[in-house]
Amino acid sequence: MEIASFAKQFKEAGKRFGELKIGVVGDFAVDAYWMLEDGEGELSVETGKRAYTVTRQSYSLGGAGNVMANLAALGVGRLEAFGVRGDDLCGGVLTGLLTDIGVDTGALLVQRGEWDTHLWAKPHVAGNELRRLDFGFHNRLSDSTLTNLADCLAGRIGALDALIVNQQLPRPLITGRMLERINELSARFPAKLIVVDSREDIGSYRGMVQKVDQASLLRAYHGLESMDQNVEDYSLGDVRTAADGLFAGRERPVIITRGCRGCLVFHDGHLEEIPAVLVPGPADPVGAGDTMLSALVTSLAAGMNVDEAALAGNYAAAVTVGKLHQTGTACREEILSLIDSARPIYRPDLAEDPRGAKLLSGSRIELADNGFPRGRAEHVIFDHDGTISTLRQNWESVMEQTMLSAIFGKRLKEIPLEEYESVRERVADFIDRSTGVQTIVQMQGQAELVAELGYVPGEERLDAARYKKLYVARLLEMVDDRLARIGAGELAPEDFIIRGAVELLQELRGRGATLYLASGTDQEHVVREARRLGYADLFNGGIHGSVSDLAKFSKRRLIAGLIEQHGIGGAQLLTFGDGPVEIAETVRRGGIAVGVASDEARRWGVCQTKRARLIKAGAHLVVGDFTQWRSLLDRLSGEND
Repeated sequence: MEIASFAKQFKEAGKRFGELKIGVVGDFAVDAYWMLEDGEGELSVETGKRAYTVTRQSYSLGGAGNVMANLAALGVGRLEAFGVRGDDLCGGVLTGLLTDIGVDTGALLVQRGEWDTHLWAKPHVAGNELRRLDFGFHNRLSDSTLTNLADCLAGRIGALDALIVNQQLPRPLITGRMLERINELSARFPAKLIVVDSREDIGSYRGMVQKVDQASLLRAYHGLESMDQNVEDYSLGDVRTAADGLFAGRERPVIITRGCRGCLVFHDGHLEEIPAVLVPGPADPVGAGDTMLSALVTSLAAGMNVDEAALAGNYAAAVTVGKLHQTGTACREEILSLIDSARPIYRPDLAEDPRGAKLLSGSRIELADNGFPRGRAEHVIFDHDGTISTLRQNWESVMEQTMLSAIFGKRLKEIPLEEYESVRERVADFIDRSTGVQTIVQMQGQAELVAELGYVPGEERLDAARYKKLYVARLLEMVDDRLARIGAGELAPEDFIIRGAVELLQELRGRGATLYLASGTDQEHVVREARRLGYADLFNGGIHGSVSDLAKFSKRRLIAGLIEQHGIGGAQLLTFGDGPVEIAETVRRGGIAVGVASDEARRWGVCQTKRARLIKAGAHLVVGDFTQWRSLLDRLSGEND
């Protein structure tokens, strides 16, 4: 799915959110946070124990209420709650919280007796959460309440654009007879959009779209009492088998969520992978499922197809995941911003398991995604370092050591090994995620890390430009030494070029393509190194490197500019790169992306770490070098499909 086009579709759909009427039936609850102080309360005469004093208390919507909060954040025009509350203090809190965000609570029925409002009370002492107190665990729905609630649903469903059925409690509202009544409504209103999000009875809902997490799916399929909801590496094959077993023949699609692996859309026996979204920095998954559900349903109701709506849900969930220590929500503006800036994560199962690789017949070329247009490439972009040149091989290690020195400062040698390793892993992850962007952007990230971790006093910290100067100086020592050895005749230029690269460049030029060299390295150094290695003149579209003004050059701006200037798309735009930035930006714009998973030390063969990174960025094909460039070009043009 072309992300640039998807962004426009979501923006258009968002304009209709305010016209929608959506109802939610399910387990409405309240989250309570009680901050307690020990030692200051009065001594109880009855027990002889000192009481806790409550220093702060806060209440927020939980369960189906959090789904409502997310719908409200998206700007849905009318919201209606269908559920049950107790005749108690917490029931008033629940109703008030819903009313505050504009929810019609006329069908939030009060049952007097055998029903306590669901409350999850979370007491904290000295920053530590104590055992949670759960209210409503032993609720029993009366016959009259069930009848009244079902009648309310039947009377209102015709006026709704969508109904969400939401089950989140171990003993849910929707079970047994209530589930039967909802199935009856689904049969009476077959064209109505009804979306179920349930961990229980997932095979019992009829004629509805379903959202289910993969753990609940596998639990139901295997008939197990429980499976770990937090495990995210259930295999794609296992999930497919369970989906076939439980949902074969369903008319409505099923969306299977997989945490950091995105989600799957199962429909008519076909399983479509919907990419997850890369979340930079720390993540907190609390509430992400509710956010995903809300954006999914709202997008469907606004006219998007199920694949597009599921992707919108993934972007919305990524917004929430980035909000730490809170049950967050996502608004349209936040989602659009993330669509514009964040990178989708494609085919994670294939990326992480090379045993699933499909090679073109008689070649070492991996076909990661066959869904790309064939034709003659007119504009071809090459990354430089690691794609063509290996002069900067081992730059990651140089950057890592430079960053660690900057982060720890004078304390570098005194930091405990475990603490050092923890920071080193975070630095390595940052370098991995930022590979391919301009060096100055990486150094901005370094400056933020230095400030966040706080090992270096404020007056000793540098800005991004000075951190870049230190890194480049250390890196150029290595590059200059290698160039000097070429100049002395000890090594040849070919010793620092990925095998087959020059032959491929010459062939593309001979076919009339315009070639561009694009690098996050400083412009002057890219030009110098390309000339010294002997292929600078092949780039008739120019050599483009980093400049001090970020607004003047980036790979993203280069790709967008080519599309705008030449009106190209599809097979006309081809990119080769070993970093996720150029691959992701090409895929975003609908071009063809070839990931170069080069082993820079050998200059041929596949580096598995790069392979995984490039497939997740969206690469259609993956090569380790260019020695089989003829077969590669034949596949791109469609001659050997």
